[in-house]
Amino acid sequence: MSFPTLARQVDIPAPNGTFDAERAVATAIDFCTAHDVDRHTGYSVVPRLDQALRIAAATGPDRRWRRMARWSGNNDIEGLPETVQLTDERDVLYNRFVAALPEADWLPPNTVTSVSRWARFSPAMREAQKLGLGWILPVQREILLVPMPATRYAGTNARVLHCDTGRPAIEWSDGSGPFYLHGTEFDEDLYRAALGGELSLPAMSAIRNADQRSIAMRYLTFDAAETAGARLLDNNVYRLTLPARIARHHGTFAYFTRVGESQSIQWVDPRAVQDNTRDLCTGEIQEGSMRSL
Repeated sequence: MSFPTLARQVDIPAPNGTFDAERAVATAIDFCTAHDVDRHTGYSVVPRLDQALRIAAATGPDRRWRRMARWSGNNDIEGLPETVQLTDERDVLYNRFVAALPEADWLPPNTVTSVSRWARFSPAMREAQKLGLGWILPVQREILLVPMPATRYAGTNARVLHCDTGRPAIEWSDGSGPFYLHGTEFDEDLYRAALGGELSLPAMSAIRNADQRSIAMRYLTFDAAETAGARLLDNNVYRLTLPARIARHHGTFAYFTRVGESQSIQWVDPRAVQDNTRDLCTGEIQEGSMRSL
């Protein structure tokens, strides 16, 4: 807890709206024509990769694609068979969110084809890649096109999914997607409650997931801390007695300063706090901890 928690209004998620579906379909037609799999073939844009995979499982793969290079979005042509090579964001997303789905186990490996793989030698797929097309799925007499989602990370760390603006950290073209804070997934209701400063300290203590509890604490508001019994010490530092479930990981006390007159608080390293009463109120601490459970 070493940086400010900011109280903010939460935006309503909206589609990113940057995908040119008509041009993407045109590149797919060019690609299929070049590889002689275009006859009696339709083309549809599906907003989510997991949704497209379920459609493929229900309708079955296009058998004409068996003779084509068997590259899925999860295998690298330069690696050994079934070797996961996370060299492209399309591969990362496939491996993290789709490869474990039951449908991915029994479908042929070329059912989900990463556009970046074909872009190595196909001008049409290079154009599709620039347009933001993520994957193509050849099913019975139809090609499913899945746009790349907008992905949001914590700072420059490309492995920690995070978005605190009220939108999914992975936002598909229809505006849907999972919500993440500091690399931990939240269901939408809990995400919005934490981000909007709506959770009391007892409510945070009641969260079952330890990572979610710790992250929710970062968004604790001043009023919620004061209601939970925060007391002002010297130098404008407040001491907050933590519920036992949170204290188990963070210690009995947490310390913070208020940011101006706002609801935001700045957590302070306990080692930097002069708290002469810390060892004199054991009974009070235990009583306060029980009240907060």
